[in-house]
This record gives sequence, structure tokens and C-alpha cells, in this order.
Amino acid sequence: MNRLHLVTGAAVAGAFLTGAPREARAQIALGGDFDVGLPVVQATTPLFLGTGAGFDLRVGYRFRVPYQPLWITPELTAGYTDLSAQIIRVRPGLRVAFGQFVIPFVYSHLGWGLTRFDPLGTADTQNRAAFVSGSGIALDAGAGVDFAVLRRLLVGAHLGYNVVDVGQAGTTLEWRAKWMSVGLGGTYLF
Repeated sequence: MNRLHLVTGAAVAGAFLTGAPREARAQIALGGDFDVGLPVVQATTPLFLGTGAGFDLRVGYRFRVPYQPLWITPELTAGYTDLSAQIIRVRPGLRVAFGQFVIPFVYSHLGWGLTRFDPLGTADTQNRAAFVSGSGIALDAGAGVDFAVLRRLLVGAHLGYNVVDVGQAGTTLEWRAKWMSVGLGGTYLF
């Protein structure tokens, strides 16, 4: 009889341990990215964008889907890029990642961007004209891979497509700043 109680007790304890719902984990994620920007073919003349570089700072709340190595991070991203035109962007968005040590991810953001550029274009090397500004909708989307180098530190690389709808600013024709970004990033998890 004692043996039956022992087996029954072990079975009940095992059922509670494996059958109990697991809590979703959530963490604050602070990150930064450094990018090289490569303009996408521009239809307007003069050309307003050239090859350049920039950075983004990210803050978000990273949720883990229970029983899966799937992470969903609503985040706010703000950054500066200099592509012969200075671009400042603030955009909320979403990042979805999958994995434990090698972590591929996709991201997308939609927000606001401000562009300051030379109306004579990139050919004006002596800055003969005063810079003009334009602002509009900013969006970006991309993918990359992170590596968990420490328990709370992720580093990786990404590739993205970026657009700022500049519209008509000053005497220029209506245009959109479009570029590809290739970069490195890091995220610290609290």
C-alpha cells in the first residue's frame, strides 16, 4: 500500500509540474544600431542623397511567447542619418525574433522624419545654396540576425529599407528619400 501512495504522489506531482501553465517572460530592451546608408535609385534631378552613415537608438519591451523561443518586441526607435541630406527620424514599431543563441529577426517601424538638404543636390560641393527642410512619414523594414554573446547582451547585423516622404520642400520637386541600410547593432536586456 505504501508503494501505491508513493507512485500516486509522484504521478500527481509530475502532473502539476508539467501541466501547469508557464508564465510569459518580459524584459526591457535597450539597443543601438550603426548603419551605412546606400541611396536607392533616385528619379529626381538633382540627386539629393549620397552614401553616408547614421545611428538609431531603440527602447522596447520584449515578450516571450510561452513554450516557444519566439520574442515579440514593441519598440520606439529614434535616429540620425547623414546621406548628404541630414535625416532625423522617430518611429514606433515592432520586432519579431526567433531563437535562443542564434536569433534571426524581422522589424518594421512607421513614424515621422525630418530631412534637411541642399536644394542644388549632391553636386553642390561648395554649399552655394541655403539648406531647406522637409518632413513627412518615415518607414523602415528589414531583417537581421542577433547572437546571444552573454545572457543579457545580443549583438548582430541587419539589412533594411528606409523611406522618408519629404514631399515638396522649398523650390524642389516632390521626392522621397529612399535608401538601404546595412549595419551592426547591440541590445541589452534588463
